[in-house]
Amino acid sequence: MSVEIYSTIDITKKVRFQIEEKDRNVNIDKDYANIYDNYWATGSPLPKSQVTTEDQQQAVPAKNNFIRPAVVFLVLLCLILMAAVTVVLILLIQDKIVNANLTTEREKLWTDNREMNNLNAELTRQTHQLQENISEVTAERDRLQELLDNSSCPGNWVKFDNSCYLLSASKKNNKESMKSCESLDAHLVVVSSEEEQIFLNSFHNGIWIGLTDQEEEGVWKWIDGTRATKLYWRQNQPDNGYKGNEDCVEISKISSNINSWNDLQCTTSLYYMCEKMLTLTLN
Repeated sequence: MSVEIYSTIDITKKVRFQIEEKDRNVNIDKDYANIYDNYWATGSPLPKSQVTTEDQQQAVPAKNNFIRPAVVFLVLLCLILMAAVTVVLILLIQDKIVNANLTTEREKLWTDNREMNNLNAELTRQTHQLQENISEVTAERDRLQELLDNSSCPGNWVKFDNSCYLLSASKKNNKESMKSCESLDAHLVVVSSEEEQIFLNSFHNGIWIGLTDQEEEGVWKWIDGTRATKLYWRQNQPDNGYKGNEDCVEISKISSNINSWNDLQCTTSLYYMCEKMLTLTLN
């Protein structure tokens, strides 16, 4: 009987043995064993009480396959959270540093602004003070000018602008002319403007003026030592014509335009023009 049973087993099916016990007190003979499929009927699972240990062992790997990805996911989630917290902390620290720098810069700007306002106020005050000073100086200038305008030249002196002029009644050489003017507390005329040159031309006489190049040939200087910058030479003058020794200057009587200067020997006798500044009598 045993041979027949083993020869007809389908090895593709899982089997179990169920022993029917007719009597619990009777010894069980192996010949009474029947073979059952793991299923009560086709497509019907065994009752829960009938699940074998082998079935339970096959279910454990499936459960383990579900737990492992969950653990990996939780680990990754923790790492992501830690990274996010780290980034947030870094951003907070950077924001705190930036805010501190901005606060420092803001305070510096406020300080600079206060200093600029103070400087602007001081400059405004100084500007007002300068304007007041200018007004005072202008008023004083106008007062002095009025005094000059109302001043008169002594005796037969002629007033022009802020100076008095005296044309000599006799002729002298250049050196004697200078001494004569000095004795009158004056000097040979110094031409300082085009208007003054026109005024002097109105006398229509050959007269000495205080210009010479005796110190250095070709370098014309006034008697006060200043170099002449504006020159009114007659045509083809100066020529240093007489023996190369013409070092003094006259206003020529033969010229009728503004350019009337001519160089002559200083020993020549001519009329001369003395000049002195007006003096003010201040109250």
